[in-house]
Amino acid sequence: MPHSIEKDFTYSFDTKTTTSSLKVPLTVPLHISAKEFVSRLVHLHNLPCFVQQDLEDKLEEFVAKETIQLHDKNADDAIQKVKTGEIDSDDLIRQWLPVYSQELKSYAKPYQLSKDEKFAEVYHNLIHSPALETLLNLEHEYSLGVDKLTRERDRDLQHLQDKQRADMDEALQNVGSIYKDEDINLLAQKQFENTQIVEGKWSSELRALHEQQKNEYREWVFQVHEDSKGKAPLPAYVQRLRSLSSTLPDAGVDERQAHVTRLEESFTIHLGAQMKTTHNLRLLCTDILDLCRHKPHTVGGMVIPQPQRLQTAMSLYSNNLCGLILLADNRLNSYTGIKQKFAQICDSSTDFHFPTLDSQLQTIEQQLPKAAEVKAKKKGGNDDMDQLSLHSTSSSSSEEKEKSGDKKLHSGDFYLTKHSNLSEVHVVFHVVSDDNLRTSDITSRHPVILSIRNIIKLCFRYDINTLTVPLLLTHEMSEEMTISWCMKRAELMFKCVKGFMIEMATYSSQESKTIQFLVPRGLSEELFHQISNMIPTIFRLSNPLVVKSN
Repeated sequence: MPHSIEKDFTYSFDTKTTTSSLKVPLTVPLHISAKEFVSRLVHLHNLPCFVQQDLEDKLEEFVAKETIQLHDKNADDAIQKVKTGEIDSDDLIRQWLPVYSQELKSYAKPYQLSKDEKFAEVYHNLIHSPALETLLNLEHEYSLGVDKLTRERDRDLQHLQDKQRADMDEALQNVGSIYKDEDINLLAQKQFENTQIVEGKWSSELRALHEQQKNEYREWVFQVHEDSKGKAPLPAYVQRLRSLSSTLPDAGVDERQAHVTRLEESFTIHLGAQMKTTHNLRLLCTDILDLCRHKPHTVGGMVIPQPQRLQTAMSLYSNNLCGLILLADNRLNSYTGIKQKFAQICDSSTDFHFPTLDSQLQTIEQQLPKAAEVKAKKKGGNDDMDQLSLHSTSSSSSEEKEKSGDKKLHSGDFYLTKHSNLSEVHVVFHVVSDDNLRTSDITSRHPVILSIRNIIKLCFRYDINTLTVPLLLTHEMSEEMTISWCMKRAELMFKCVKGFMIEMATYSSQESKTIQFLVPRGLSEELFHQISNMIPTIFRLSNPLVVKSN
């Protein structure tokens, strides 16, 4: 295979009365620049200066074309020799491997871990070491500081609201004598502005405290990791924390008891006919936010985290994550309803690993137009059910809104947020729902149920092995939720989740998953047991094998 070849290059140009032609041999590929080669030709053959640029363009085009043809011919010859056995492919691989490795080491930029990745690795090592208790105690100390600031904020806002209410009542009582209607409007506007200023002040202080604690905590984790490698003594504050945790007295009987009991029942099931997979089901009756709140208990005056918190911290950077489905409205904020309560829980302590809830919501809001565009492009495909896009289903109204440029969330859409400061949850799936869920005639094609299918698919893909699902698709009991309504909704959800899990298990891993079906607090114990008795009729339970001896 020749590495170069001789070719004749011909160039013609016109003057006023004559047409001149230049024919020169050259070596392909050209080892000097085309500009340098043309300069030599102009000087050697006494060519006019006005043809220099055109000659350079034609030469570059000729050299590029001939070089590609030469490389293609050499490649075809090499492939043909390998096919015919003239060259051994194993020998070729052995020759290429060191050359490629050397080339990669010489020119490729080495991969460097980011600061967050380094922190995750260091934290994972420390949380599985004797420093576990020290880490949790330090997190608790920081949470006390945040809790103190939030209590001061609540007292300040409550005092401001009481003062504004008294001023408004006084103004309303003296309308017509001292105050006019315009004065009432100005007073209301002034009170609103003052409230915004005070809330902004406290929000700024809370953000600053979170950022300060996060930086201090990360520096502390890196310092402890470095100290653990060598024989240097630990800093004084680390020793104080360890001595504090090691001198705790034993807990009394009343201190070990849980503050709130909840109805709970667990099952082990088999799914599939030929390739059986084993999973765990758990039926809970509690407030869904109780899975997010820290519920520490006191031992001798000291606050000790619950075992669930230990498990959540130890599995933060693992393939055994916990997720939760939270039903929300279509607004990306945390101002009202259950979203406000959830935001208060997130703000009650510093998240040392992930951005704050507000930051994550802002990022999601920025990605909404892009997500809507991706969904619009994929909507014409035939595999709509397998799209992990923004929408879990589509309707004529949502299509019209997308065409008109509306990028808001619709029923069945969901977004997720990541957390490290919650009790039993790492990932929260915020599913957009509406009042249609309160009716009794929803089917398995409802947007919210289809979104649960996509969430289960994400859990199978990304090692979220525990998922909490609101069984009745509501977080509170209401008047229309009769016994027949609850039983019908529970049966629908059980069958849908069973079908989704069988579908995902056919092409995903065979790892065991845990699905927690959660019913709202306030459900009667009798109805809870009726729903529990429904599970063996829908799922195949794993019964123990009993061997009787003769």
